[in-house]
Amino acid sequence: MDWLKNIVHSLPLEAISDILGEITIWWGQLVKDVPPADLPMYAYLGGVIIVLVLWLLVARMLPRPLGGMSWMMLFAVLLAPGTAIGDPSVIAPASIGVVYAIMMKDTTGAITSMLPILVVLVVGLFVGFIWQLIRGAFESSLDKARSRTAEDTQATMQLTTGNYLTEGAIVTEQSDTNVNLEKDSTLNKKTDSDMSDK
Repeated sequence: MDWLKNIVHSLPLEAISDILGEITIWWGQLVKDVPPADLPMYAYLGGVIIVLVLWLLVARMLPRPLGGMSWMMLFAVLLAPGTAIGDPSVIAPASIGVVYAIMMKDTTGAITSMLPILVVLVVGLFVGFIWQLIRGAFESSLDKARSRTAEDTQATMQLTTGNYLTEGAIVTEQSDTNVNLEKDSTLNKKTDSDMSDK
């Protein structure tokens, strides 16, 4: 639950409220000339777009698979098509039919109204899964290309500097030289002490 508290604390609530105020003013100017019969559909679509965009900000803070899945669930609940209760020829959100059937204690009606939501959710999750597979393959090929480029750059640097030995060989050679120098210095000390004895 700490991650939920972190999300609430990290949300820029003042900036979001300013943006919502500007969107409301813009929306009032946009629907000024819309006929009253079409106004509910415009208002619903505008509200859905605002909710989905704001949830996108929250979904980016959630752990990677949960963020996308929660956004897809919200999308399916808000935009899955269903039929209007009074007139089956009119398209309406399926979630409204589910809520109405639950309020009327009609279990079969709720399940029937929930089917479009489930279809949209399954299709959306499948498309998201395929997208993640393609993205993962693309990122792994990019990582391989970067590592090959780094190896080629290192090989080119070795060729241009004339340093054909590996780093381990250089360290060994330096340690051998140090040992030889220490032996030479001990031999010199012995010879000096022998000469002083004479």
